[in-house]
Amino acid sequence: MKAVMDQRKWHWLDYFLFFIRTIWITSNGYSIFISTTGSGKWVLLLWASCSYIIPHLFYRPGLIRFQYYLIAEVLLTGSLFIYLSSQYELSVTYSFLFVPILTVAYACQVKPLNWLGLSLLAGTWVGNLFTDMDIYALFVDTTIFYGIGFCLGRMTIVNNTNKDLIASIEEKNKDLEYYSKKIEELTIKEERNRVSQDLHDTVGHIFTSVITSLDALPFLYQADKKEAEKSIKEISDLARNGLNDVRKTIHHMSPTNHQTLVESVKELIADFMKHTSTDIQLNVEGDVTEVGERIKLAIIRCIQEGLTNAKKHGQASFIKINISFKQEELIVLIEDNGNGCNELNIGFGLRSMKDRISALAGTVNFYFELNNGMRITCNIPMAKEV
Repeated sequence: MKAVMDQRKWHWLDYFLFFIRTIWITSNGYSIFISTTGSGKWVLLLWASCSYIIPHLFYRPGLIRFQYYLIAEVLLTGSLFIYLSSQYELSVTYSFLFVPILTVAYACQVKPLNWLGLSLLAGTWVGNLFTDMDIYALFVDTTIFYGIGFCLGRMTIVNNTNKDLIASIEEKNKDLEYYSKKIEELTIKEERNRVSQDLHDTVGHIFTSVITSLDALPFLYQADKKEAEKSIKEISDLARNGLNDVRKTIHHMSPTNHQTLVESVKELIADFMKHTSTDIQLNVEGDVTEVGERIKLAIIRCIQEGLTNAKKHGQASFIKINISFKQEELIVLIEDNGNGCNELNIGFGLRSMKDRISALAGTVNFYFELNNGMRITCNIPMAKEV
C-alpha cells in the first residue's frame, strides 16, 4: 500500500489541499508582513516560504515521499510556529497549526506514518496544558482539523484503490476476451479435426466395403445373376446408408445414440463381414458397463479404422476384436492376419485414432510384423470420461 501511495498521481483532494495551503501561507505571510518590521520581516517571510515550498518538493504529482514530506513539515512549520509563539501570544499563533495538522493527517494514512500523525496530534494536545488557553476549545479544533484531514486521506486511498481495481478488471477483461477468442479458435479447430476424422473413418470404411463388393461382383455375376443383382442392391443400400452416416457426422450426430457399445460394434462387424467376406471374431470380457457417448463414438471410429486398414492395406481374411471391461479401464484389441509391415506409416486414419484416444486420456499401441499381421491396443481410463 505504501508503494502505491508513493507512486500515485494527485487526486482532486490533493489539489484542493494545495489550494487551501496556498491560501493559508498567503494569509499568514500577509500577517507577518504587516506585523513585523526591519530585517526580521524578510527572514520570517523567507522562512514561511520555505515551509510552504520545501515540503511540496516531496509531495507533488507523480512523486510522493510522505516520510520526507513529514520531516520537512515538522522541521520547518514546527520551528516557525515555535518561533512565532515565543514572539507573540500562543492564543494568536496557534491557529497557524490548523492547516498543517490537516495536511499531516491527510498524508499519514499508511503504517507507520499513521502512528506518527497521532503522535504529533498528542504532542500538540500536551503542549496546550502549559498555556492559559481554553484547553477544551483547542482540543476540539485540533481534533476536527485532524479528523477532516484523515477522512479526506482515506477517501483518496479508497478512490485510487477503486481506480486500480477498475483498471485491473479492464485489463483482465481484455485478457479474458483474448483467451476467449483463442478458445473459440481452438474449439473450431478441434471441431474441424473431429469432423474430418469422423468423415475419414466413415467414408473410408464405406468405400472399402463398396470397393471390395464391386471387385467380387463380376465373378458373382458370371456365377449367379440373381445373386449378383441382390449384391448390387446391397451395395446400393450400403452406399445410401453411408451417405446418411456422413450426413449425421456433418450434423454432429452420433450414429450410436440408441445402442450400447457392444450392440454398435456387433452391427458394425456384421455390416463389414457382409460386404467384404472377412471373418471377424468378437470377444467381450468382464462385466459390460454403459460408457459415455464420447468413449463409445471413439471406440466405434477406432474399430472402423482398424477394420478398414486390415482389409485395405493388410489384405486380412481374419480379424479378431476383443473388448475387455475392467473396473478402471476399457481395453480394445484389434488383431488381424494380414500382410503386416516392417515399418508403420502412420497416416491420417491412425493419427486420428491416436488423437481420439488421447483426448480421453487413453493410449494406443501398434504392434506389427511383416507377414504376421498387425495388432492395435487401445486403453481408455473409465474414470476420465466427463
